Amino acid sequence: MFGVNDVVSYSSAGVCEITEITQREIAGTRMDYYVLKPRMDLKSTVFVPVKNPKLIARMRPVLSSVEADQLLGSLRTLPPQWIENDNQRKETFRSLITDGLPQDLALIYKTLTVRRKELEENSRKLRSADEGFLKECEKLLSFEISYAQGCSSSEAKALIISLCN
Repeated sequence: MFGVNDVVSYSSAGVCEITEITQREIAGTRMDYYVLKPRMDLKSTVFVPVKNPKLIARMRPVLSSVEADQLLGSLRTLPPQWIENDNQRKETFRSLITDGLPQDLALIYKTLTVRRKELEENSRKLRSADEGFLKECEKLLSFEISYAQGCSSSEAKALIISLCN
């Protein structure tokens, strides 16, 4: 169980602070909720039902500095896994981003970075959906790594980009 002031990663909201645990009544049912404040978007708030195992499974402790180093180290050797079928790729990438596991985000980022480079060599571009997935992974990864490493998000982003090229 998580507590107030814990910093967690939650799905595609990224790094969040649990600001309180509160009761709310929705559709006539009172339940306890974690109140999460995403650090990437200070204006938004995420409510996660405390007794919803499916949604709680999307909450995890943020990467430690050591785990962030290991993830960054894996970026050079991580083999891209391109999925040819557009619909299958969208479904797979969307699901992995929703789960928010850093290893999966790194895999998607590496795969799309390599694919973009291949296409650019032939004067072509990534599909817009793939470009969106790439940006989302870059944002989530750079923010969590910057939190774990104590550096700026732009420094973490530059490091991720350099390791994938």
